[in-house]
Amino acid sequence: MKEVSRRQFLKQLGAATGLFLASRSVLSLPKFVFSNDSEAFEMLVVGDSHISGQGLQDKHKFYSLTKEWLQAEVFGENRQVNLKVKAHSGSRISLHADELEKMREAEDDINKFHHQEINISFPSITEQINVARKEYENAESVNLIMLSGGITDVLVANTINPFIKEKELRALVHKYCGEAMFGLLEHTSRTFPNATVAVIGYFPIISTKSDVNKISRYLFKVVKFPQLLQFALTNNLSKQFMKILRKKMAMRSRIWVKESNREIREAIARINAKFDKPRVIFVETPITEENCFGTKNSLLWETNADNLPNDERYNERKIECPKAFGELKFHHYGKLSVRLCEMAAIGHPNIEGAKAYSEAVKNNLKTIFRAEIQNEKFG
Repeated sequence: MKEVSRRQFLKQLGAATGLFLASRSVLSLPKFVFSNDSEAFEMLVVGDSHISGQGLQDKHKFYSLTKEWLQAEVFGENRQVNLKVKAHSGSRISLHADELEKMREAEDDINKFHHQEINISFPSITEQINVARKEYENAESVNLIMLSGGITDVLVANTINPFIKEKELRALVHKYCGEAMFGLLEHTSRTFPNATVAVIGYFPIISTKSDVNKISRYLFKVVKFPQLLQFALTNNLSKQFMKILRKKMAMRSRIWVKESNREIREAIARINAKFDKPRVIFVETPITEENCFGTKNSLLWETNADNLPNDERYNERKIECPKAFGELKFHHYGKLSVRLCEMAAIGHPNIEGAKAYSEAVKNNLKTIFRAEIQNEKFG
């Protein structure tokens, strides 16, 4: 009898402990992620190649890692996390007037989604939002939106171009990462009224710590510079010139990160001022000048020993890029369109870089969770 009572006690204790921990898990969640009319937690990803995880297998993308964290550590079996992805490489916030005219003249379908790795500007991020809205039965069911945008409008090349005037670069960043981003966030928050929006910041592309040979090899690969003639630009004398060029490119890259961060933060502040409590957060890059392109411990995709992209999806792009640009009539990058598409992953977060971004996203969401809990206690 004594043994039976002991077993019953331990069983009851275990059940009580489980209920207590479960209740703590539920109570520790803010209203915006738990006390919701929707059974499932709906997560939407829109934007350009940065948020879409260029070069990464799906399981390594930082939005996938964020979803796994929400499912495993935040909700567990209490709530299903659903993920919808509309982001793709090359997407702009809105199509620019000149390219829009050319695409219409060429009779390209600007609303057609191509392979996620193909770096073309359409469908735009704004259109991604519109398409996603049609696919949700209830816009109020969307809980979290992750997005990035602006660099494809500014143009990646301009963010490190030492020959573009600094004033011109700042003006482009203001136009797209400031004003255009504000318009995108306004449209997004209006379309999905209950969603928290996480805007993912960009990173420095090149720094003074970047290997000049890696920079040179990438440039040679893009334009198919003859192998036998590459020595002419990689000897000791040419390297001195490349070091000067690298310094200027690094300065432009530093301006890009600083100004894009500032403009995006200001756009977010203007949006949040419209609501009772902040709905948009900024996730600053965990990638620094110490681990950007060409550095010793780079968190970005580079090239391998054969001077080919070292990402996980290069072979896939070798097939899909010619196929896509063979179908399109307007080529955004002219004769280099297919080549740039095949090389597109270079300079994007690699597996470790994606992990770092995932941690940054999680830390920002945890901050919101804690703020919501405080509101529940003292609001």
